[in-house]
Amino acid sequence: MNDTSAAALAGGAIAVLVAAAGALGAVLARSASQAARSGVLPRQITVVGTGEARATPDRTTVQLGVQSEAKTAREALTGNSAKMQALIDELKQAGVQEKDIQTSNFSVSPTYSSNGRTVTGYQVNNTVAVVIRDVTRAAELLDKVVSAGANTIYGMSFGIEDPRALEDTARNAAILDARARAESMARAAGALVGNVLTIGETIGMPPPMPMSMRAAAEMKASGMLSVEAGEQVVSAQVQITYELR
Repeated sequence: MNDTSAAALAGGAIAVLVAAAGALGAVLARSASQAARSGVLPRQITVVGTGEARATPDRTTVQLGVQSEAKTAREALTGNSAKMQALIDELKQAGVQEKDIQTSNFSVSPTYSSNGRTVTGYQVNNTVAVVIRDVTRAAELLDKVVSAGANTIYGMSFGIEDPRALEDTARNAAILDARARAESMARAAGALVGNVLTIGETIGMPPPMPMSMRAAAEMKASGMLSVEAGEQVVSAQVQITYELR
């Protein structure tokens, strides 16, 4: 057989293979289309698993303020500024970093007599949001700022500085829960759980936990303040689709 004949035969064989592959692809495509139209789907199961992780909060945020009144706006502002500066100085001396002290509210407004028409003076409200990164010192710091002149304290909340480790723990627990649910359902149906087909998650970080506070005057009078951090919970939810065997 000469080279021309061999080349012709090889070309013919390739053409036959290409045609066969095309025909097979068409058959498979028609089969998939027919299965979709007939509602026949691969055997699978979708479950939702949940998990939680708990830890003691390691930081707290609290709103500390000074409210002052005087006959004139200037007098009220001057007195308020002096008290607020003393409060901030006390916080810094106690180890609170400047970046953790931020003004959250400031206002100057007139005060009125009982008839609501006569201006009797002016009121200044100045509030800072303070992050305390050592929860065990929260009570001590609050006592210091009350002594320094803070007369409004509210909005104390607790949180986790870096929740990623908790999120991992909660997620792993949710995946194990989902697998257990899938195996329980499959076993009851006489099937086995196979490979994971799809997976998705939702991480639930609760808002900072609020703590109700007594009035600053009461705390100063009693000389006793207890701050309890409690426990923070991070939850996770996963949705997993497994194949069934």
